[in-house]
Amino acid sequence: MNHLLSMAIILMMLAPQNQNLPEEFYRIPEQLRGSATVVITGTFGQGRTPCMLRPDGTRVWFIDSWFNVKKVYRGKVGTNSVRINTAMLPDSEYVSKKLERDHNYLVLLRPDEETVKAMQTKEGVSFWDSLNDDEIIAIVELK
Repeated sequence: MNHLLSMAIILMMLAPQNQNLPEEFYRIPEQLRGSATVVITGTFGQGRTPCMLRPDGTRVWFIDSWFNVKKVYRGKVGTNSVRINTAMLPDSEYVSKKLERDHNYLVLLRPDEETVKAMQTKEGVSFWDSLNDDEIIAIVELK
């Protein structure tokens, strides 16, 4: 009897949830979709960091990139934006190479344990810990 209950729970977990995912989600191979622990839609934004002084006295600014979270489909995201490192995007046909500001994207992620903890806070991930190719599965523009 315990086995039947366990099987029923597993089957309910595996059954598709009525999450109203965008159609672009289903164009991504099932193996990639299944490996994502965080699935969001968001608007891409980009800007520069505050001025940073180098030891030699020169000033530098870095490019900061993020998705303003519109909807969370999978995972727990407590922050309003998720930072990514656009210089370290994975080489995949499911990751847009040219991200456009103010465009909406479907974002599939598999962040490491520390990043997950940061994403669950209001502050989110810092610029220095932006998600990179190891944690990004897919970034697809929404039509």
